[in-house]
Amino acid sequence: MLYIGPVEIPGSDDHEGFVSADTADGRATGIWTDARHAPAVAYRAACECGWRDDVAFVPDRLGHSAALRAFVDHHFTPVTGSPALDPARHFLPAWAAVVVAREPAPAMA
Repeated sequence: MLYIGPVEIPGSDDHEGFVSADTADGRATGIWTDARHAPAVAYRAACECGWRDDVAFVPDRLGHSAALRAFVDHHFTPVTGSPALDPARHFLPAWAAVVVAREPAPAMA
C-alpha cells in the first residue's frame, strides 16, 4: 500500500505496507507475494521497513481488508504522525488487487 494522499507525509516513502501470510510451516510471505494466493493460516499487516503486526487475522477476504487497515492504524499513522487515513482513499492497493486477469488472446495462424 503506497501512500498517495493529498499532502506529502515525510517518511512515508520508507513505509510501504502489505499483507503478509503466515504459513503452516512458520514462515511469513514478503512484500512481493500476494498473500491471497499463499497457503496461509493467518494474515498480518507488514511493512517494507521490516515491521510485522502482532495481530493475526483469518485468511479470508475480510481478514485481508482488516490487515490493510491494521497497517494504517498500527504502523503508518504512528510512524508518520499523520491523522487517521482511509486505505481505500489514501493508498494505492497492490496491483494484484486492481488488475483483472484476462484470457490470453487467441494465437495468430
